[in-house]
Amino acid sequence: MHIAINNINIVKVKNETISSASVGINNGKIVKISNSPIQANTIINGKGKFLSPGFIDAHFHIESSNLTPFHFGEAALRQGTSAIIADCHEICNVAGMEGFEYFRKESKKARIDVFLTAPSCVPASSLGTSGAKIGIKEIRQMFEYDEVIALGEVMNFPAVINQDPEIMTKIQIAKEKGKIINGHAPRLTKDNLKKYINAGITDDHESTSYDEMKEKLSLGMNIFIREGSTEKCPDKCYQLLNEYKDNIMFCSDDKLAPDIIKNGHINFNVRKAVSLGINPIRAIRAASFNTAQYYKLDNIGTVEKGKKANLQILNNLIDFIPEIVIFNGNIVYQNGKTIPVETELSIPQNILKTINVKKISTIPQIPSNYFNHIIDIEDGSVVTKVLNIKTENEIDLNQDILKLVVVERYNKTGNISTCQVHGFNLKKGAIASSIAHDCHNIIAVGTNDEDIKSAVNIIIENQGGLSFSYKGKASIMKLPVAGLMSLNDYHKVAIELDKINAEVQSLGSDLKSPFSSLSFLALEVIPEIKLTDKGLVDVNRFKLL
Repeated sequence: MHIAINNINIVKVKNETISSASVGINNGKIVKISNSPIQANTIINGKGKFLSPGFIDAHFHIESSNLTPFHFGEAALRQGTSAIIADCHEICNVAGMEGFEYFRKESKKARIDVFLTAPSCVPASSLGTSGAKIGIKEIRQMFEYDEVIALGEVMNFPAVINQDPEIMTKIQIAKEKGKIINGHAPRLTKDNLKKYINAGITDDHESTSYDEMKEKLSLGMNIFIREGSTEKCPDKCYQLLNEYKDNIMFCSDDKLAPDIIKNGHINFNVRKAVSLGINPIRAIRAASFNTAQYYKLDNIGTVEKGKKANLQILNNLIDFIPEIVIFNGNIVYQNGKTIPVETELSIPQNILKTINVKKISTIPQIPSNYFNHIIDIEDGSVVTKVLNIKTENEIDLNQDILKLVVVERYNKTGNISTCQVHGFNLKKGAIASSIAHDCHNIIAVGTNDEDIKSAVNIIIENQGGLSFSYKGKASIMKLPVAGLMSLNDYHKVAIELDKINAEVQSLGSDLKSPFSSLSFLALEVIPEIKLTDKGLVDVNRFKLL
């Protein structure tokens, strides 16, 4: 026997009970569960502790953590995560099938199970310029791999409602392959929601209220309760776990590295659920068994004989900070330290060179007749509103009206679009990012054109990153892997992110995660108004203003 965990309290998520027993692990699997102690090469005394299945993230974009798949896995496993369903549409928007192949191969190096989804909407719509397109041919090709277990979130919900032939064909291919079809349906309701569900889409992670989740659950959808860096779930929504024990799962869609390290990954959702009065076993079930069953991953999600040994040992069922994490039958984390492992990142040169535009020399002025189309952001939400404030200037610091700019990065159109934005509260300088969901053009916000230009140009110069500029002097956190990810490990990335966020706060912003908030302002499939490289988008009517 490789590992024995003796006299531990096993969390049985199927029948929602706890019982004391000993567990034997060999060749990556749970091979024995006994009422008596088990002999093994490594013996763990589990008395007074709890053995839980490893947690599973139901929906995540690894690229949005600013980490490569291996380094993301190293950060997540410390929090008890042992599997993730990763939608790689970020890198596919940048680099298409070449990006997918890099990501698929790199994910195999991670010390968590990385299951992939085939991105359904690359680009998300025709209202922005992306680096690549994933069509029907590519979807079929992706489904040939065993690790691709679902069709990625169907973001273009108007296309589904209107029966667009291409998106409906992608959905049909997924059905024929027996794959789950992930949803993306913010504020979709009534007849349009029914049309969306009837197409075969069975889950949603974009709901932002109790009533929205309740309606979708009542119509047979599954709900992923999301706790990202920008996106937070209202406390009341967790009470739905008491009503729907099988149909609610947890995800951390778009959570940044420092947030994962400081506050947790899926264990954050579990901890929050328990703090709000949810039974701990029900919360663990939502974080493991429910997700495994939904995605037909029968070998994980429970502590049972014959199952894969993806486990965690917890000192209590309150804070959910693991003492020991076991992945594939091996201890990978123990007493605050990750067990070292050597790996080599293999990144094709074309993935390191994805920004093809030259430095910009000028930024267009905002037409005065669009001064009343101001994007209003709310901290902790990716949903925006239209703010009507009277102003005679394109930038008005007294009213927190700043200039938002999107620069097309692939050298396909040369587009540079501008509009006004409210909510950043910058008093000086500018910030920019090559992460701008989902086309990932360069997006910037600032108090003057010179600093905006400087922040954008240092990103172009370094093939991606997060930057800030003040008085024309710019600094950058480099993200050279498709302009989305760092070459560094999670420790260094967390330090870099904290440092640059502190710089942004010194410019006046009071947002919790300013770069994350900025990155969603070009996402034209989340209400209410967004800016792509093609211009202002009225998301509710799904057309350019």
